[in-house]
Amino acid sequence: MPLPEIAAFLENRDIGVSEEKLRQQKKIVAEKARELKRIERKIDNRLQQLSDAQHSVCDEVKRNRLKACRLAWVRTSLKIRDFFDMEAPIRAQEGSRAEAVVFLGKVGVGISAEDLRSGRFDEYDRIFLMLDEEDHFDGETAILPEAPCVSIRFRGGHTDARSSYQKLMSYIQDHGLEVGGFSREITMIDYGITNDTEKFVTEISIPVLPRA
Repeated sequence: MPLPEIAAFLENRDIGVSEEKLRQQKKIVAEKARELKRIERKIDNRLQQLSDAQHSVCDEVKRNRLKACRLAWVRTSLKIRDFFDMEAPIRAQEGSRAEAVVFLGKVGVGISAEDLRSGRFDEYDRIFLMLDEEDHFDGETAILPEAPCVSIRFRGGHTDARSSYQKLMSYIQDHGLEVGGFSREITMIDYGITNDTEKFVTEISIPVLPRA
């Protein structure tokens, strides 16, 4: 309790004042408990994702469904030569964030449907942050609906992604599908977790539709 409040309490001691102070303290404790619980859920999400990444089956195209999600956009065109090429655009987003949300497996890059169809896999036209329900964010966000997709995981980072895009596009062509939106490429394990590049894991998902 701050000193002015203590002085006021000592000068006006009675049961009613004591009860009100206790209620205020209880409210503060409850708010802090809710915040700690929220942070605990975020940590649990990251631990689950890290475990999932370590048990990845790599270089195998799978049919999946992209879950509905909330994204925060960092709109930019970008060629990624190394891990640090993503640093400046992400830092530019910090001014609009209410709290740090850049954690394992939350930063992604994407290639437009048009570029995917044209085989242009080396220039990304967007960077995004995948937001958990627990994340507080003040900037521009978008809600993306659930969608069918094809996906692949591979050992490596964004600079190693071209051959995996080729596999995905071949699968789409061979199975009577067409690209239904921009790709979502997320490095699940990278320099933020380990310096051992042999343990890097990246996942690419492309929304698909039946070919018309």
